[in-house]
Amino acid sequence: MTSPASECREDRLTGQLPAPARYPLSARRYLLAALGTARPQPSDSSMPRDFARARARRMKRSARALVWWLPFWYVLAQAVLLATMDDSWPLNHVRVEHAKWKQLHKRLAEAPDRPLVLSLGSSRIDWAFQAGRLDGQPGPDGRPLLVYNFGVPAAGPMHEFLYVNDFLAEGIRPRLLLVEFVGTHFNQSRRGIASEEHWTEPRWISGHQLLFLHRYFRNPRRAIAEWLEGRLAPWYCYRWTIHERLLGNHLRPDPLDQTRRPMDSCGSRMLADDIGTPGYRAWRYYEANKMYGESLQRFQMGAKPVQAMHDLLDRCQREHIAVALVVMPVSKEFSSLYNPQGRADLDSLLAQLRRHYGIEVIDASDWLEQKDFDDGHHVLKTGARKFTTRMIDEVQKLLARTDPPQQVKTCQSP
Repeated sequence: MTSPASECREDRLTGQLPAPARYPLSARRYLLAALGTARPQPSDSSMPRDFARARARRMKRSARALVWWLPFWYVLAQAVLLATMDDSWPLNHVRVEHAKWKQLHKRLAEAPDRPLVLSLGSSRIDWAFQAGRLDGQPGPDGRPLLVYNFGVPAAGPMHEFLYVNDFLAEGIRPRLLLVEFVGTHFNQSRRGIASEEHWTEPRWISGHQLLFLHRYFRNPRRAIAEWLEGRLAPWYCYRWTIHERLLGNHLRPDPLDQTRRPMDSCGSRMLADDIGTPGYRAWRYYEANKMYGESLQRFQMGAKPVQAMHDLLDRCQREHIAVALVVMPVSKEFSSLYNPQGRADLDSLLAQLRRHYGIEVIDASDWLEQKDFDDGHHVLKTGARKFTTRMIDEVQKLLARTDPPQQVKTCQSP
């Protein structure tokens, strides 16, 4: 007699398994199914083949939809980021430029018949020239002056010429143009050296500005490539700005940082009365030295910024616009950063421009004392007050000595 265990063992050895147990269908749940005819069941050999075909068709349809929708969402994401960057996330100098354009149009629309005195330059003149103190004073012909400070951080001769061309294209013809002679921005563009091209970031400028400025770049191809990258792949190009924004660093600005102080209705920076402790001022001088020290020690006169300055003065001469070059005050320590040859080249260029164009030069380099500076080349509020007091007299003398433009036009609000 064989035991049940031996029978199971024999079944396993012969490969025969016991038939599975079958249970009757529930009469309540499957009543209609039991009464109907049985459906033919697909064979085991055909089922995998049909399933594979259906899966291939589904994948083909999904891939076709993905090919159409992926570019759409990519372009939409890039466009949304560009719109957000232009409106809310621009660099400080881009934000200042946009704000001053808007404010200047408003001022001209309010007083279109007043003679316009316009100052151009970098953050140095933006901080130092309190245009509101001269605004409204009578000119040589008795009419009140309209004075506006269009100083923009990081601007030099290239941007100054850009702004002059944009002014004239919009019908803005100044009675007198005060152009800052930005010595640091005449440095030849090189790797690791501070220059106007170095401070100009192509991905942040408009297509119009790129078309104008690229002729003054030493490497225009690289500038065009960076600009295209910012338009075609902004999520990659602006990744550092996005990262800082997500961390919330824009919500924690330095309360003593004067670059983000508001400006008045005449475009001048409203500087704070107190700029912190002596230790903070020493740190500001250290930062300025770190930013410009090596660049000015290796200063070489750049042909491109010199050409931009000549083009600016040529255009003003053709348009019969009175121009004066302004050499802004700097501390003795900051002036000593230039190498002797670089300092001599700047003085030679300034004398050449004065002689060739017959223009006035306001040399304010030694108007202020050490205590009037924030970091050696930007002024404190006391320095801005002293500088403007002397500038008012200089501007009135220039207006009395120069003839008004032949055609005076002002633009209307767009």
